[in-house]
Amino acid sequence: MTFSSFAAPFAPEIVLLAGTLLIFALDVLKVRRIEITGGIAVAATLAGIALVVADLGFAPLAFLATIPAAQIDALPAAGAAPLYAVTSLGLVFQAIFLLAAFFVALGSTSRPSDERGASIFFGLLLLATLGMLLVAIASDLIFLLLAIEVTSIASYLMVAYTRTDARGVEAAMKFFIIGALSTVLSFFGASLLFGAYGTTNLYLIRAAGTAVGYPTLVLLGYGFLFAGLAFKVTLVPFHAWAVDVYDGAPHDVSAFLAGGTKKMGIFAFFLVFLGPVLAVDAVGQSGYGLFGGSLALGPSFQLALGVIAVLTMSVGNALALLQKEMKRMLAYSSISQAGYMMIGITIGSAPALGGATLQVLAHALMKTGAFLVVSAVAALGVGPLIEDYRGLGTRRPLLGAAFALMLLSLAGVPLTIGFVSKFVLFSAAVRAQGWFLWLAVAGLLNSAISVFYYARVLKAMYFDPSPVPDPALAGAVVGGAGPPALPVGGLGYGRAAAIALIAGLIVLFGIDPQLVLGPIQAAAYHFVAAGA
Repeated sequence: MTFSSFAAPFAPEIVLLAGTLLIFALDVLKVRRIEITGGIAVAATLAGIALVVADLGFAPLAFLATIPAAQIDALPAAGAAPLYAVTSLGLVFQAIFLLAAFFVALGSTSRPSDERGASIFFGLLLLATLGMLLVAIASDLIFLLLAIEVTSIASYLMVAYTRTDARGVEAAMKFFIIGALSTVLSFFGASLLFGAYGTTNLYLIRAAGTAVGYPTLVLLGYGFLFAGLAFKVTLVPFHAWAVDVYDGAPHDVSAFLAGGTKKMGIFAFFLVFLGPVLAVDAVGQSGYGLFGGSLALGPSFQLALGVIAVLTMSVGNALALLQKEMKRMLAYSSISQAGYMMIGITIGSAPALGGATLQVLAHALMKTGAFLVVSAVAALGVGPLIEDYRGLGTRRPLLGAAFALMLLSLAGVPLTIGFVSKFVLFSAAVRAQGWFLWLAVAGLLNSAISVFYYARVLKAMYFDPSPVPDPALAGAVVGGAGPPALPVGGLGYGRAAAIALIAGLIVLFGIDPQLVLGPIQAAAYHFVAAGA
């Protein structure tokens, strides 16, 4: 094996690693202007997107492809235990991760040029994204969990990168403590599975099926792994940390946490539980001999996850209704969205998995965009409460329209990607029949509930009178030490471009969803076929 053939699957990761090292080297040399470090981050993520899309077979970028098509979705030889494997669904998730990082990096270039810690922020952003890309190609539990830790450690530091914001430092400490607990649970679960199967490779675990000597270790191992990953995804009852962290973190970091790192946990759920758990029972193997009987782990897991999915979307929506601060409302909304995504893995079919992946893409766009709008509004001097947004739609019509579009998409209004993703996902639950139908009913009811708190924001922006003149239009300083008025109405070119691009994609994919739905459904089919 030549170096080029070994490095080919890691081309996007190599680009991000090079960008990370370059930014940190410039920081050592005291070259810390956002225009330079932010530009490197934007270029690196954009190059990564181009490489991943080329590997997915997008014809105009075919010359950039680094992985032969025959190696994508290829099953390893019998008995082989590869640490990583390239799947088309993994490439789709890599594109989603890079897209979220690109928009955050682009939007963050509009902060003050001499902001303290900015270069560290962009370096950590690329490092965290690098870990997420590694998660998307993992095929071994240890490789997977170590990749998650790369992202997690970088994320802890991002939350407190300014080092001067007490709320940010407090949020980082909470994040670190919960993250450490999550890591312990995950690795302990992996160690128990190693004790049961004699391997941590997901392909070998899947091939072993129920033929294990210590079935109790299997049950405990998957239980601890579920708890550890549930913290990453913010499933109820492992969700409470997310609101304080999202609220205390800098706005751009909150955008990355909600739109990017959370999706890493979703894919980890797909890897760990779809083939080794659900597919084992789907091929008709007998259950695990446990407590003198036989336990079919797949159906039991489906039922438990279905209950948790409904609880997650219901608790998130109920608590979002009670919030008065914008970021906390968006944080609880993000928790509820995780419940929708879990419907896909609960059902385990290719259509459901495709719907869940489309929901992940939709949520990455909507939540990244929403938090970037919050960042932009805060830079204009508007307060954190929902009532502080009164009159924003008339004072800032373009910004208000973009934010309204994101909220309507989150609520599932037609002609937006949010509507298409929920329609595809809930339709898969209906087609699955049985008790899965109730997941679709719960999803529809919760979508209806979410309309109330999104509509409250729209009412404040368009129907309530503005309490004070726009601070930026009155000549207030925008963005701390920056000039009195940044270009593009005080938002800055990068932030305005990121928000506009996200709003455009929300509408484009809502009107013509086949641009992304076709490749996603094909990738989901291959993933489920390999898992079974």
